[in-house]
Amino acid sequence: MALNRARILVAEDDPASLELVQVFLESHEYRVGVAPDGNRALELGCSGEFDLIILDLHMPMYGGVEVLHMLRRRYLFRPIKVIALTGDVLPAVRGEVEREGIDGFLVKPVSLAMLRDEIERVLLAPSAERRSHDELPRASSY
Repeated sequence: MALNRARILVAEDDPASLELVQVFLESHEYRVGVAPDGNRALELGCSGEFDLIILDLHMPMYGGVEVLHMLRRRYLFRPIKVIALTGDVLPAVRGEVEREGIDGFLVKPVSLAMLRDEIERVLLAPSAERRSHDELPRASSY
């Protein structure tokens, strides 16, 4: 898959953050869909139309952890790739998404360069690849 042809769903309830990530991804020629809440993220994530989901962990309707859990149950044999992009730095939250098989974890605010690098890494990685807690990227700033 050509990276610039990848389809990415951005699930984020903060309009400013959603717009920033969407514009950034589109400027790198990714095809982008958006979900302003967990219900829409689950609906679009289950559509099979996306190669990657960038998932905020705290959204209305369903939280990101719930969305990830449901996506992992639905796509047991061909898991969709998911990067958590969250302001939540609690170790318990990170541990929960790691147990669900998250592909990447970034803490807001994150540099757009770091986000781009993580997207490329996750898209190019085999689907079964999972990184250990110590290998997941650390926070940066916009």
